[in-house]
Amino acid sequence: MSRKKIAIILPLIVAGIVGRLTLSRLLPPSPDIYINVNGITQPLFMMDLFFVIATVSMLSGFLLDRRFSIVVPVSVMLLTDLIIGNNLIFIFTWSGFAMIALLSYILKSRKGFNLQSKYLILGTGIAGVLLYDLWTNFGCWLLWYPHTVEGLILCYTLAIPFTLWHLLSTTLSVTFIVLPIAYLKETKTIRFLLNPERKPDTVIADN
Repeated sequence: MSRKKIAIILPLIVAGIVGRLTLSRLLPPSPDIYINVNGITQPLFMMDLFFVIATVSMLSGFLLDRRFSIVVPVSVMLLTDLIIGNNLIFIFTWSGFAMIALLSYILKSRKGFNLQSKYLILGTGIAGVLLYDLWTNFGCWLLWYPHTVEGLILCYTLAIPFTLWHLLSTTLSVTFIVLPIAYLKETKTIRFLLNPERKPDTVIADN
């Protein structure tokens, strides 16, 4: 593994671990705004730290090759779950974040990681949220809800406040973290090895 890969992988993993383990103390309580869906009254937002790992997953997809784009979010979840704890839902949460990383990798491979693709980058974040929530809530239904249509509807209904928060928080993190990094890369303020498969001597150093 090249030093340039390591210089991307390690900060992403450390940021994900530190963010997931410490930022929960900084989150304000969920607002006292309620919605009624299918006769169920619940908060509009249920705030969590999904956006931290989602952002790390997106950046790993944009900045690394396909294999390591998956390794980063899975490593963050593995190491933090060893401390926080988890249950069988980890099968869905880990793979859900890997899906976000793969979506970002596919966009980078086809359109590049730059400000010209800013709307696609934002769209990737939104698509990643929806894919993750559809997948992980399906896992919740399999593990904890009656295996009926009514149980499936109930599971996804109760998840709406989480999905709304995931959409809002991830949109903000893409706007204020991912897009600025794309700008810094594009203007060569910082340099990334976006195609790790290439030989290092093909990367032209700044003058």
